[in-house]
Amino acid sequence: MSTVGFFQISQFTSPRIVIVIPARMDSQRLPNKALLPFHGLPMLEHVRRRGELNSHGIPVFVTSGDPQIITAVEDFGGLVSISKKDHLNGTSRVHEFSEQREFTHFLILQGDEILVIPEQLDAIISSITEQPEVDFWNMVTLLVEKDELGNQSVVKCLLDQNSEILSIFRKSPLCADVKVQMELVYKICGLFAISRQALTLMSEMDSTPLEKCESIEQLKFIELGHRIKSITTPISYPSVNLPEDVETITNILLTDKRQVEVLKKIL
Repeated sequence: MSTVGFFQISQFTSPRIVIVIPARMDSQRLPNKALLPFHGLPMLEHVRRRGELNSHGIPVFVTSGDPQIITAVEDFGGLVSISKKDHLNGTSRVHEFSEQREFTHFLILQGDEILVIPEQLDAIISSITEQPEVDFWNMVTLLVEKDELGNQSVVKCLLDQNSEILSIFRKSPLCADVKVQMELVYKICGLFAISRQALTLMSEMDSTPLEKCESIEQLKFIELGHRIKSITTPISYPSVNLPEDVETITNILLTDKRQVEVLKKIL
């Protein structure tokens, strides 16, 4: 057995992995964005179909407490799990899902990550398969624009020498030259995976001070003394958070070579 934080996990247990998309209608910054149409499909359906493009045959579930979302996914033949309507966050919603299923690891894909590509999913799935004793993985990527350092909508982090996440924040705490910061600060992507044990811990423990202060779920895990393994992707795509992001995403879907390829597969 190997000890990771508070947990005892067998190195010889084959992980049973699932991709889960927690979804809700009442997004504060962009109401009803889960069903926002792109190329004739709701955004959530784009994300779900992209999840299904993983090369490992990992199943994809959407979990939601909103009938509109459940109906939309079922109409497209997707797998759904009905949750309570109100949850503190997406991780809490996935925890409810986990209590009804026998999976060991949950790859949580945010419903606004409409530009996620199969290679990113496969990288996390492969890491889980190779190191099932790890409890938490988060995809990260280097920043693209200098103004992202101070953009509170962009969750950022620093990594230690073992590629584990050292700290997470919304504004860069560094005082180094901007050029240096751009080499050290990473963007937290809306794609992470968590073991069943860690998911239970995250859901049952009270909110921690930094988690509440920054409104970042992953901070709780770090505050409780645990580690998050980073998986770096060289490709950085934006997600949909604000109304002005819609035009940006639409242009990328039409002009980015890799996005055009993926879009053809899901339409």
